[in-house]
Amino acid sequence: MRQTVVMLLLLLVGCSPFRIVRNQADPAAQWSEYRTFAFVDTNRIAGAPGATYQIAVDMIKQAVASEMRERGFQPSTNNPDLLVNLGVVVQEKTQTRQTTIQEAPLYIGQRRYHWQSREVPVGTYEEGTINIHVVDAQRNALLWDAAVASVINRRSADPARIGEAVDRLFQKFPAPRP
Repeated sequence: MRQTVVMLLLLLVGCSPFRIVRNQADPAAQWSEYRTFAFVDTNRIAGAPGATYQIAVDMIKQAVASEMRERGFQPSTNNPDLLVNLGVVVQEKTQTRQTTIQEAPLYIGQRRYHWQSREVPVGTYEEGTINIHVVDAQRNALLWDAAVASVINRRSADPARIGEAVDRLFQKFPAPRP
């Protein structure tokens, strides 16, 4: 019984809807030297982002701030040690599938006939990616560059779902928790 529960938990963890796209950290970073953080001003975006975009960015900021506080960093507006830059990208993707031999055209001719599987489009979907850059504010040096992606659906703008994506990403954060 106990083994069944452990296997089920492992299966659920392995089936996360979030995919870590990038996770690169500066190996020489001395995380214990940093105490405070602030977000880079995202109002400098060219053009005016829509209200939905700004709401999503605000939810991401709240989730990132929570993760940073859990790791002992305090928000600061006065000369912070770390700057956190957020980016959100939404791309339309094409879902494909491979053809099978049953879908091959009827045999016509006598020579050099061959069949080759190919990818055929079956639909489109949107994938959202959250990019996070943590920068040493004094040296202007990138310390952590990470991104998490997921298929976007109606529930994607839910604060709990955004929190889950940010949590998944921060599981790879290089600084140990205090």
